Amino acid sequence: MPQRTSTIQCATSELFDLIVIGGGITGAGIAYSAAKKGWKIAIIDKEDFAFGTSSRSAKMIHGGLRYLQNLQVKLVKEALHEREHLLKQYPHLVKPQPFFMPVYKSAFSKIKLGIGLSGYDYLTGGSSMPKHKEISTIEIKERFPQLKTDSIKGGFIYYDAKTNDARLTNDVIQDAVDLGAVALNYFELSEFHATNNSINEITCIDKLSGINYNLKSKVIVIATGIWTDELMQKLNAEDHRKYMMPSKGIHLIVNAEHLPKDCVLLLPTVNGDGRMLWCMPWEENLNIIGTTDTDYKDGKEQVWVQKEEVAYILESVNAQLKEKKITEEDILSVYAGIRPLLNDNDEHKKSNQRSRDYQIWWNTENTLTISGGKLTSFLSMAENCIKTIEEKNIIPSSPLIENKNITDTENNSYTEKYGNKNALLIEKIKKEDTQYSTLLKNYPYSIAEIIFFIRHQHAEKLDDIFTRRTLITYQMKNYEEDLIENVLNIMAKELNWNNERIEIEKIEYKNAWVLMHSWK
Repeated sequence: MPQRTSTIQCATSELFDLIVIGGGITGAGIAYSAAKKGWKIAIIDKEDFAFGTSSRSAKMIHGGLRYLQNLQVKLVKEALHEREHLLKQYPHLVKPQPFFMPVYKSAFSKIKLGIGLSGYDYLTGGSSMPKHKEISTIEIKERFPQLKTDSIKGGFIYYDAKTNDARLTNDVIQDAVDLGAVALNYFELSEFHATNNSINEITCIDKLSGINYNLKSKVIVIATGIWTDELMQKLNAEDHRKYMMPSKGIHLIVNAEHLPKDCVLLLPTVNGDGRMLWCMPWEENLNIIGTTDTDYKDGKEQVWVQKEEVAYILESVNAQLKEKKITEEDILSVYAGIRPLLNDNDEHKKSNQRSRDYQIWWNTENTLTISGGKLTSFLSMAENCIKTIEEKNIIPSSPLIENKNITDTENNSYTEKYGNKNALLIEKIKKEDTQYSTLLKNYPYSIAEIIFFIRHQHAEKLDDIFTRRTLITYQMKNYEEDLIENVLNIMAKELNWNNERIEIEKIEYKNAWVLMHSWK
């Protein structure tokens, strides 16, 4: 029996303690935190896990230095504490990263920034990361020869972290599944079934088969991020409140060899809006340049990058570079994410002034919603959500279940990339067939890794593999049909696809690829 079929059969015959609707990083954290308590958990999403904001973030695990300007001290302190936790729990995905912040204005500006960074260091508590340090103009010229330094009055190096957001989300869900959770992507909620003031059953459609299924649970958590408003209306057709005020951020993936490979550059924008852009070295010799922060009211399924947004970023970055400029030709791909910012009923506020905090609220006796928040704080958000549920005594308390300790393996090339547990799974797959060690043409992924994503991380479509389990879509500047055919054949064999399904996958992935390689 195919794995997905058996998972659905299990889900439809179970009375869950908790169903989490939304398979982004917030929902993943809740599923994992609940599974650790021994609860019977299901997590579902109408698309792939990490399909939305959780694969289109700035890829940073950070406290939010600029949030101190808005006196959001509690938010920053919590995020910095979580940053430290994630560095230890997911070292293969969350890695320390130095940031360079130049000072362009006056001596007073330098003093003010130094005080802010000292406060940032203080809020980290006993962090494993180095404290910030001031560097002179001479040092700046030596370390960053690509920068114009005429107007730079000095600068600072401080530390935060970076991650692969989509893979982090899927790893957290995998951890939850290892503890007994049920996870189903492409499983769309279609109806809530109410009894008095409780929701005891939901109807979902499996988008891969078109079949409807009913799931039962004691408690339901809505963790759908930017789709919160839509779920609120589905829960209560008369609820027309606007819970969210989304913000759009675009990013460029570039092959810019002249940019620093070990440090993030923070650079001012050209239009004097007070924002800082950044050039961040990322996985496999890529560089992410971002981000914008603008109110967003358009469609959520496909978020296009606009030509003027690309021009804004390139103009701002190039204004600070010497001879070698970044052109549109250097762009490998683009992506746009929507931040799930809560509506504070102040339409006069700019998007970058809005709070990144989150809220939890009950909708019915056994249905609650969590929305807002930051990638960095997803585990503390999850724990607070679990505490909120426990206060109602709907689910019996249980002792925490610890993850099984899997020791490192000698000479395992996958350990640093995937962690101990997953490295062992990939090595096991490699032993099934000698061909599984073969690398994909032009990309550092073996056939064994592709099969691992299918068997253990819920990859159901080609786009899941290319965009959220690997970085291939980011790197594939030109559409490579031979590579696509190769991976399609692997997936077809593993998932028993017929020719019709293969053709559908080709069309759907081409559309996804175009979205990340076009700007209007």
